[in-house]
Amino acid sequence: MKRQPILQSRQSGRDFQSPDEASVSTLLHSFFEAIARDPRISCGHIGIYAALLQCWATRQYRQPLMVFSHQVIGLAKVSSRDTYFRYVRQLSEYGYIRYEPSFSRKQPSVIHLGGAGQAPDAHQRKW
Repeated sequence: MKRQPILQSRQSGRDFQSPDEASVSTLLHSFFEAIARDPRISCGHIGIYAALLQCWATRQYRQPLMVFSHQVIGLAKVSSRDTYFRYVRQLSEYGYIRYEPSFSRKQPSVIHLGGAGQAPDAHQRKW
């Protein structure tokens, strides 16, 4: 199946994709391939992952991603901080992200994106 380009140049009519956009596309594609085989993943996990990708894009794709929970909760449409932390911890346990909590309200948590779909078994820890 051929992937559709993310952007199309208005001037030349040719398709193009920046390296950072290609990274997002690759991460998202790998994530969906991996979760297709992983019954533990729910729509809440998908919402959190998508919100993290959006936060990463707004921060010019800098790794690691440093975010406060309140920045992601609204984007992911999650109703409580407890739910957010549960999904983020589970995504980390399952190997889709690497989560380093700050345990401080004044310091953002660190999240490393990538790794989804790289392990042969979706149920193995990938970090």
